[in-house]
Amino acid sequence: MTKSILAVLAVTAAVMLPAAATDMSSLSAFAASCTTDNKGCRSAALSAIISARNAKYGCIPAETSNDTAADKLLDWLRYTAPRDPKYTNESLADLMWTGIDEIWPCKK
Repeated sequence: MTKSILAVLAVTAAVMLPAAATDMSSLSAFAASCTTDNKGCRSAALSAIISARNAKYGCIPAETSNDTAADKLLDWLRYTAPRDPKYTNESLADLMWTGIDEIWPCKK
């Protein structure tokens, strides 16, 4: 439930930013729009990082800045996720959270 609420907040924040030309409808649309709207894509990733930290979600190291974390998440969304078929049907909002979990897995 919390994951869904966070996803909605991140996507809503990203869509409301001035660079809202970024297509958030799917991972492939997002990756394609990043070629022409890198600022909007980065804003979406940064919103997800800030939302995750505010909600104490995930295990992003404290010493990793929001900007560095957003760049890593954006790279994961653009280059890693599209190459893995298990992410094909996952929504972009869910993929942002999945990316955070994949990049910074929590120790068990």
